[in-house]
Amino acid sequence: MFKSTRFKSTAKSTILKLTGIVALPLLLVTAAQASSEMRLALGFASTQAGGETVGSYSLSNIASRDSSGEFCLGYGDRTPDHVLTLEQDFTQLTIAVDSGGEDTTLLIQGPDNTTVRCNDNASRRDRDPEIQDTFAKGTYRVWVGAFEQEGRHRYNLTITE
Repeated sequence: MFKSTRFKSTAKSTILKLTGIVALPLLLVTAAQASSEMRLALGFASTQAGGETVGSYSLSNIASRDSSGEFCLGYGDRTPDHVLTLEQDFTQLTIAVDSGGEDTTLLIQGPDNTTVRCNDNASRRDRDPEIQDTFAKGTYRVWVGAFEQEGRHRYNLTITE
């Protein structure tokens, strides 16, 4: 009976260790996919956040067009890449993506679910998106996508007043 109990204890210990080995990579994947959160107040210094596009979900499923009629293009993740909380109204805010020349897109939803801003290219020569606008106090969800499906591009998101 003693050997049986000892065996069960060893078996449980081994199973727990193996469970930990399997769970660790899942934890790392979840952490890598987590969005960054930023809180900004008037007078903030320019702020940046990095990321990588995960181009499998059509961003047009979130919104086909934005508030000004611009098409919402690209592929990203179902969950936002960044969450931006503005503590006051901003009369001028610029949110820009730099992917080193890759073709990326930008979708910003908030502070309510009906206000959406989208951009594909900042200009004819710049394939990265940029949005300049007034932004009301509140929380915004930000998706950075790849223009092509399954596109993976590293980027920096820069926010300036």
